Amino acid sequence: MSITKEKSILIIAPSLLAESLSLKLTSLDNDLKVSLDPSNDKFIPDLIIWNILNYQSEDLIRLELIKLKEKYIDTSILIIFTGKFFEEGKYLPYLTSEGLLLNPNADKVLKSINTILNGGRVFDIDNKKIVNKKPKKLSFNQKILSSGLKQIDHEINTIIKYLNKDLTPNIYKFILKGRLRELITAKSLLIFLWGNSLDMNIDETIRDNLGYEEQIDQDTVFIKEKNNLEIWDLIFNRLIEKYTNNSIELCLNKSTLIISGLKKEFISRSIFNTLNELNNLVKNIKENYSDEEYKENLDDLIYQLKKNTLLNIIDSYTRIKKNGVLISINDFIFSQFENMTNVDDFESHDIFTIIEPIIKNEPLYHNGKILPLYETESFKTFESIISNWVLRTSNLMAADIFNYCSGWPELRNLFINPKLQSTRNFERFRNNINNYDRWHNNFYMPVYLYESKREYIDIVDNNFIRYFKNENREKDIDKLTWLQKQITLLVEIRDAISPQLEIAIKYIGNIFVTILTKVVGKAIGLVGKGILQGLGRSKSI
Repeated sequence: MSITKEKSILIIAPSLLAESLSLKLTSLDNDLKVSLDPSNDKFIPDLIIWNILNYQSEDLIRLELIKLKEKYIDTSILIIFTGKFFEEGKYLPYLTSEGLLLNPNADKVLKSINTILNGGRVFDIDNKKIVNKKPKKLSFNQKILSSGLKQIDHEINTIIKYLNKDLTPNIYKFILKGRLRELITAKSLLIFLWGNSLDMNIDETIRDNLGYEEQIDQDTVFIKEKNNLEIWDLIFNRLIEKYTNNSIELCLNKSTLIISGLKKEFISRSIFNTLNELNNLVKNIKENYSDEEYKENLDDLIYQLKKNTLLNIIDSYTRIKKNGVLISINDFIFSQFENMTNVDDFESHDIFTIIEPIIKNEPLYHNGKILPLYETESFKTFESIISNWVLRTSNLMAADIFNYCSGWPELRNLFINPKLQSTRNFERFRNNINNYDRWHNNFYMPVYLYESKREYIDIVDNNFIRYFKNENREKDIDKLTWLQKQITLLVEIRDAISPQLEIAIKYIGNIFVTILTKVVGKAIGLVGKGILQGLGRSKSI
């Protein structure tokens, strides 16, 4: 692999790592200019490679990134996180740069440099979490050091928050910057003196084959031209690979999705077909429609997408008997689908949210934000929207299959999980799913909408899961039925009454305390005192 000639690179990293990477780059191209001195103001690089080891504070990283961008305005930045993240639950932070990698090998770094220098973007996605296979127990000294570092980080983060506020007076900012330098120096001294007790390697190098003890899920996206159609192809291929690698583990007793009642092969086919048909739809509109023309036929195109998904779920020549007569499954599905109403999942995004950015090559407009798709966070958001739409549409298709099977027992043997093929288990599963959907749609979902939440479906660790993201749902609230709106009204009434009720209870409680202590308590005390005086056991006043 060769690097583009006549390009200059500045490497900001610990000495051993910087020298190692510099040797690898210059060995590929002698004309490549590499500098290891960030203090050289005369050297203006085309690319900065900034290596970060075992970061402690995201705010400090962002502060330094802002300084780099201010100093090198037209320079691209590749950020590399390496080393062992000794804190459990550590995530790769979202940073706005041309490249963002976690523990890459040398080949990936070189490929990333080429992509970025040619105008592209490279980033590791999914906020990778480092999980130690064998977590080490910290000694008493290690716990004290770790606690001290956390306290320093907490104070550093607090100072940075005040420094970033425009309302903070300049004199206070001057004092805070001095305090910040003291804290950073103190932290560096602690790590220098006692860092070995926490197994911190401050000179870790990028090797050809990394053999870390941690279990790392590498998932790197290379965007070459920042074209939305290219990004669509990347997401499509990523989702195909994701669903291919998942062997879904079915839990029929606690399932809330009817698609989980199908046989595993038909679950996969349903999802693949939906995703492939969506890909065909996008490519068809991109190639055959201009401007806003496609909007007039979009409902018909989506209807055809769902029909093709079902028709392609089984081979066209497959036939089974119904009432003693051989019937083509495709012909039966075709005839039944024509008579069914087109239903959408309320928690799916509008199809225009998916199609318009690709067709028009524009940023994603989502939740009041304009998001370029080639940015890390935007890419992930767009991918989750597409994945959620595909899984929910596949679930609707599975509901149609269950309806077909309700009056055709032989069809159950073909499509339905063997544990659900008996009439009792089949109907019980459908009733459980229907009851869940009724409660969810009529009671839970209105509350989620009122709380500005959207429910997503995904496949994680071979299981279907539901999770929520905060999104503006004002327009969706207007689409609710009368019963669903009453639920949101009850929540609003509860929120309005609850502070007043709390004050009333507190006030009534204070009255009771006053009565019990001042009136009843005093009366009991006087009676007791009189009894004691009567018995001659108390002196008179």
